[in-house]
Amino acid sequence: MRPRAFLLASVPAPACGLFLPHFGHFALQTALPPATSSRYAEPSRIGPMRTGATMAALFTTPKRNDTTAGTHVAEPDVRRRIGLAHGSWRRVTRRIVVGAVCALTVSSLLMPSVSLAAEWVKVGETKYNAGTAAGDETGTWSWDGADDLKLNNYNGGEIQAAGKLNVNYSGNNIVTADWIEGIKASHGKNENAELNIQGDAGSTLSVTSTEDAILSTGNINIDGAGSVNATSAGFDAIDAEGDLAIKGSGNVNATGVSDGIRANGNITIDDSGAVTARATKDKGIGTDKNLTIKGGGTVEASSADGEAIWSGGNINISDGSQVKASSEKDAAVEAKGSLAATNASLNANGVEYGVYAHKGITLDHANVTVRASKGRYGDAIALFTYQDDIVVKNGSTVDAFAEGEVSAAFSTRNDRPNEEGGHIYISDSVVKAIARYVENGDGPIPYSENQDGETSPEPQGENIGIIAQTSEGVTPAVISIIRSKVTAEGDTAAIFARAMSADGKTIGTIKIENAAIQTPEGGKVIDYRKLRDGIYEAGQAIGTGDAVIDPPITKLSPRAWSSHLPR
Repeated sequence: MRPRAFLLASVPAPACGLFLPHFGHFALQTALPPATSSRYAEPSRIGPMRTGATMAALFTTPKRNDTTAGTHVAEPDVRRRIGLAHGSWRRVTRRIVVGAVCALTVSSLLMPSVSLAAEWVKVGETKYNAGTAAGDETGTWSWDGADDLKLNNYNGGEIQAAGKLNVNYSGNNIVTADWIEGIKASHGKNENAELNIQGDAGSTLSVTSTEDAILSTGNINIDGAGSVNATSAGFDAIDAEGDLAIKGSGNVNATGVSDGIRANGNITIDDSGAVTARATKDKGIGTDKNLTIKGGGTVEASSADGEAIWSGGNINISDGSQVKASSEKDAAVEAKGSLAATNASLNANGVEYGVYAHKGITLDHANVTVRASKGRYGDAIALFTYQDDIVVKNGSTVDAFAEGEVSAAFSTRNDRPNEEGGHIYISDSVVKAIARYVENGDGPIPYSENQDGETSPEPQGENIGIIAQTSEGVTPAVISIIRSKVTAEGDTAAIFARAMSADGKTIGTIKIENAAIQTPEGGKVIDYRKLRDGIYEAGQAIGTGDAVIDPPITKLSPRAWSSHLPR
């Protein structure tokens, strides 16, 4: 489930009977927009509900191209039976053993094998069967009759194979295909699909198709020091229905009308070169499982309509890699699992979300810049995780900015019983977290009610630099800042830790160690407490007051707050 930001607006009680926490006469809302793409197995996102909307979640996980690989199994013709009426037990035992071995041998021969060779290849419009070498007179391509296909300044039509195919290219090679995949390895009768592409430094392989440019119904491995350019005018540029790996020191450029680079399995980029993926309708880089980026190279992903980078599992960026992700209409980076950046850099620019990791964000000695602009509901969160924590540590530098009617630079939330999450830990790092209001209207106001009980103007937004919220988690909301320089700004509040409970004993806290509040002058951590419909909201904020605030919060309005390492 994908919660969006925190909206303060007057709402009626929801039909589903879910408790909506309140601030004074304002209520927290969430909503369910339509799924971004049916091609990926992802639950719908949950965002801020407008009046009358209810919370929901999808649990079905249909998968694209989720078909059984082609297999051919034949039953052996059993013609002999072993009897016990003749011969000794030793002879009978020997016959049993020999028969079992023969049966296993026949079965193994008839079952699809691990990829060993191509059963056939097709170059242009001509098909060649295994066992016989083939090629053209000019030497632009040659096949050894097994699994090796060599290209040398090839300029021609599609290349297809059943089973395993190794494509080794040198020189400048061009593959052009219409209404068929440019290069494709598919499962054969007895061989599983595997496509391996490798090139020398200075060599290029350019594949263009109206279908998928490069496709394997099994795994794809791209290696070497050459450059692979894949362009699809109708579908995916590079598509693996198994795992996909990009290794070596070469460059990969993938441009697709649908996805740039996608896989049903894991994607591993271990490349010191440059990988660029562009998409028009779906993901720049998308995997149903885990995405690993390492090797110290650069990865740039973009999408005009979907997420720039999307993972159905975890995203791990390390080893000095530099990742840039941008989307014109959706989140820049989304992981259904966790996101970790270690000794790496990440630059994400998205709509509604910059980085959204459902199971936690860890930035360890990382350089991170995140921007989020308002989405269709006017919301924007730069760094967001649901049901887990945000951890910034070990010399990281983070610059997060969000601008929307409802916005937050850092946000974590947990509203599920007995689960971790709802905490933000910042240590030995430099953080800048700014949330701004943008929308026509009267502008935002702090959490407040008139001291005399008079009705205040309806707020136009909620904008908080750093916010942690819990309601059912194992431990209450915590924001911890240790030996760090933190600058937080919000049109509503700078920093806010909020916990909700039935007895009021659960309290969100802000902990600051070995750092001092420098602005606003006289700034302090102040307490907040509110009882609404039998539910307590209790927490702390960075403000200028002294006492416990049992509403209203009249001084929870610092636009800017900063702490610095002690001198």
